[in-house]
Amino acid sequence: MQGTDNSHLCAKVKLRAKYIPDEDIKVLDAFGGYGKVWNEVIKVTGRKNICRVGFDKQIRPGCIRGDNRKWMAGMNLNLFNVIDLDAYGIPFDQMQILFLNKYKGYVFFTFIQSMHGGIPIGLLSANGITKKMREQCPTIFSQIGWTLWLDWLAMNGIKKLYHVTFDRKHYGFFSLKKS
Repeated sequence: MQGTDNSHLCAKVKLRAKYIPDEDIKVLDAFGGYGKVWNEVIKVTGRKNICRVGFDKQIRPGCIRGDNRKWMAGMNLNLFNVIDLDAYGIPFDQMQILFLNKYKGYVFFTFIQSMHGGIPIGLLSANGITKKMREQCPTIFSQIGWTLWLDWLAMNGIKKLYHVTFDRKHYGFFSLKKS
């Protein structure tokens, strides 16, 4: 899905500036791009102790080129105390990698449903929605995508989540530090 780079940039930056920990920050920016969000966080907070490593499918400064899912699945994610999943869609696969690897840190995410409300099959399945149900009524579940996401996060131990919402764009934060 083609997205708009950093729409609602101010909201993304404010969320990160408010919830990043006081300690030195090592960010894994899974949808790194040009690093605009974290560069703005550094400017706004005046913090000098933020180090960012990103992934991007294109060659970008400060990023490792490739599919973030492949990289994340094969690395020690706990080397980073912040993971940023600022996706153009729903970062289900990336979040699942965090849960499977028992990541212990802070997570920022973006959850955006496209115009037609596509939801990853894995997210639907994790919420008990079968293939038969999807085939019989394929569009009904798009109306509850955000609720399915929140329910799935809760099933994975997320008890407290902070977010801001603009239409079908949700920007959030939670901690896996004590989970």
